[in-house]
Amino acid sequence: MSKDTLTITDNRTARTYEIPIENDTIQAMHLRQIKVNQDDFGMMSYDPAF
Repeated sequence: MSKDTLTITDNRTARTYEIPIENDTIQAMHLRQIKVNQDDFGMMSYDPAF
């Protein structure tokens, strides 16, 4: 059975994250949980065409 998630492994920390996929997209805000240290701002997305 498939899950509607995107699995991301951060090679800097070896942590794995599951990001929900809704309507074939992910919310950029979910990337903020990906951090090296707790006081980091978190991962952000970059869209040069925006």
